Amino acid sequence: MGLEVLVYVPNIIGYIRVLLLLSATCFFDNPLLFIFCYVSSVILDGVDGYAARKLKQVSEFGAWFDVVIDILGRGILWSILFRWGYFIAALEWCVFVCTHNSLGADWKNKFGSSPWWVQRVMANGVVHLEPYSTPY
Repeated sequence: MGLEVLVYVPNIIGYIRVLLLLSATCFFDNPLLFIFCYVSSVILDGVDGYAARKLKQVSEFGAWFDVVIDILGRGILWSILFRWGYFIAALEWCVFVCTHNSLGADWKNKFGSSPWWVQRVMANGVVHLEPYSTPY
């Protein structure tokens, strides 16, 4: 992986997402600006994946960077909204470090031996859980 991966379109979108999240943090006291910045980052989360596939700019760095930005965004939200949000954010970072380091960039596709509910949550990145459903 060369340095050119840093200027792939999906990664540039990722840099914009980071700026939007930092802006959202600064604008927390202004609900309209906060929501605009945060929601824009969330929307761009879908755009970067689409761009990576469409432009054939999929990379290990991009996969890692996308998840880091997602966790950063949720961590900011948890930390701003709840006194104990830092704990949740720290827990999510720990889980990311453990799963990404041990399972690699393709970690979302390696839950075949996990409990049924984990497999359903991770299926195509979409939550398919129904209330009170069981695999039987």
